Parts: sequence; structure tokens; C-alpha cells
Amino acid sequence: MKSNHAISLVFIAFSLCLFFESSAQFGVRLKYNNNKYKNWENVINERYTTSQKLLSPGYELGVDYWFRLKKKRIEFMPEIFYGQSTTSYSDAEPLKDIKATSVGLNFHTQIYALDLEGDCDCPTFSKGGSGIDKGLFFHITPGLVYHTSTVEFDPISSFAVNPIKHLVFRAGVGAGIDFGVSDFLTVTPIISYYFNTSMDWEEFLQSKANLSQLQFTLRLGFRQDYSRGRRR
Repeated sequence: MKSNHAISLVFIAFSLCLFFESSAQFGVRLKYNNNKYKNWENVINERYTTSQKLLSPGYELGVDYWFRLKKKRIEFMPEIFYGQSTTSYSDAEPLKDIKATSVGLNFHTQIYALDLEGDCDCPTFSKGGSGIDKGLFFHITPGLVYHTSTVEFDPISSFAVNPIKHLVFRAGVGAGIDFGVSDFLTVTPIISYYFNTSMDWEEFLQSKANLSQLQFTLRLGFRQDYSRGRRR
């Protein structure tokens, strides 16, 4: 990812953190996406005789807020996120770049199936018992995403395509495990698969595409009230 992209993502994450109270339990999510726009990629590769993957990899950065059921280890994490990806073509003249950005909402529901009756209350390893039993979870995640895609052609060409914008529904499933670094910090690697409803790019590709994503997430969970020596 280019340095200016990284700076943008960090700035957005910092801004989102300001929405949360200092005593809240929240997380920052760093994500890598293996995107697949099957129909669009096939059209571009055939039209411009290229074999590059379209808008993959992609990156997302999000901030979430944590709460849970009182008597079951089912946890909820509504999230705001921002994502972007770029494909630069060197062998598909006059096509130069295709860029995509996304802003969205996820509602993560985490189910700790091996410890559903437990009273573990984050961070995971500050409690007794097996780390896998306490930390392993499966998640189900519905969400809404606002996608924007743009195309850039060589300046000497006469081609121009208007940006497209879509509001799509997404649904994902996956698994992760919590590692309690301290009472204040929990680190959670997560692997997920997301499917998005179709997007139509009629002006440029005369085709619809359903974006699918294999996503790798590293979540950093913070619990501010622990740092003050008290429990929620």
C-alpha cells in the first residue's frame, strides 16, 4: 500500500476513535482483503489483453465498540470501516488505473462455542482455563457498504468514464481467537469470508459483479476501564 494511503487510513482510524468514550471497550481492526470481481475482471482481461487481478489486494481499517450478553458468551461489535484498493495497468493501454474506496458498517456477532456458559469478560487470558476454550470464537457479520469506483485512462486518449457508486449489502462468516496481552489489550487474529450483493458498471464494462472477499484481520482490543483499576 502506498504511503499516502497508509497515512489516510491511520488518520481515519484516529478520527473514528474520538467518537468513543474514554471508558468504552473498543477495537481497531487492520484488514487485508483478497478481492474477487469475477465478471468485471474477465471483461477487462479479455478487452485489454491483460492478466492482472482487479482491485486485489485491498485494505480496510475499522473501529468497533464492544458489548455482550450477560449470561452467554455471545459478543457484539458494531464497526465503522474504510477500505481502498487500486490496480495500476502497464500493459493495457489506454487503461491506466482502476481505484475503489468503500465506507461501511458491520455488525459482528461473535459466538464462543467452546465456552458459551463461561463468564470470561475480556481480556481472555487474564481468566483461568484453557486459552483455546476461552478465546476461540466464530462470527456472523451482516453489513452495509458504500462503494465508489473510478477509472483513469491515458491523458492522450479520448476515453472517459464517470465514477460509479453503489450501496450494497454484505454478509460474512469466519473464526478468530483472542490473545490477552494484558488486562488493557487483547490481540485477535480473524479470518473471514464476505459476499456482497451485485454492482452494475454498465457504462464501462456492461456487466454486473458480486464482490467476494477472503479477509484477514488483526484486531487490537482496548479496555480503558482496566487502566483505571476498576471492572465494568
